[in-house]
Amino acid sequence: MSKKTSLGRGLDALLARPAGEAAAMVGTPTSGAQTLDITRIVQAAYQPRQVFEPESLAELAQSIREKGVLQPLLVRPRGEAFEIVAGERRWRASQLAGLTELPVIIRDLGDREALEIAIVENLQREDLGPLEEARAYQTLLDQGLNQEGVARAVGKGRSTVSNALRLLTLNEAALRALDSGKISAGHARAILAQPDGDRAWALEQITARGLSVREAEALRRGARPAGSDSQPIKVNPPRTYRQLELDLSRRTGTRVRITGEDRGRVELAYASREELDRLLGLLGFEAEE
Repeated sequence: MSKKTSLGRGLDALLARPAGEAAAMVGTPTSGAQTLDITRIVQAAYQPRQVFEPESLAELAQSIREKGVLQPLLVRPRGEAFEIVAGERRWRASQLAGLTELPVIIRDLGDREALEIAIVENLQREDLGPLEEARAYQTLLDQGLNQEGVARAVGKGRSTVSNALRLLTLNEAALRALDSGKISAGHARAILAQPDGDRAWALEQITARGLSVREAEALRRGARPAGSDSQPIKVNPPRTYRQLELDLSRRTGTRVRITGEDRGRVELAYASREELDRLLGLLGFEAEE
């Protein structure tokens, strides 16, 4: 199966909408490509991708000098200018290459449609980092969609969207480490599986010792620091249960704690009503409204 079809609707379906008022505004059919002066094309108000590697842009610019821009940009009218919906990397590289005109397809798109297309294009190209992806999903939530709606819009599973959004709950130090590439998304999820008070410690252990994701998942802090007002809490369950916690965490996409030995309890963490509904669904239970 191709990457495009694996993303649900994909760009073709997202673009398969009747031409709107934009056709009258520019005087040409919105479904066909045309040429625009590069000075009339402006950066998107929201671009999921925040990092554009200079070396990669330079390589693309050289390719454009030799072969031109092979795929038109998708833009939408914004006053006298046209805002990029998809193709900002080509626009940046074309500026480096010294082009004065670019091929474009003009569509009259609302903010949510434009955002969906921008996210899907970047996901198809695997251009988004884990935090860029999570922030893009959050922006769609801010546009009024719920997690199920976001998942449908970008052709991802709801658990994928939920797990991505959880990354945004990391503390600032962990967010910077993930953004800079010092830790991976797998490391970040291992940090989130820790109790809240141990997450800063887990980040320090991962970065200082260069732990793998598997080693990070196995991290356990022995007990509360000396001098704590509360009684020490046993956080190292038997080895069998520790592995079971990791297996259940991967299966459910959330932190799982098992306490006790012959008798005890299993705890599944959730951060929102939607995540609780998702966990209940995994257990085969549908909550009544």
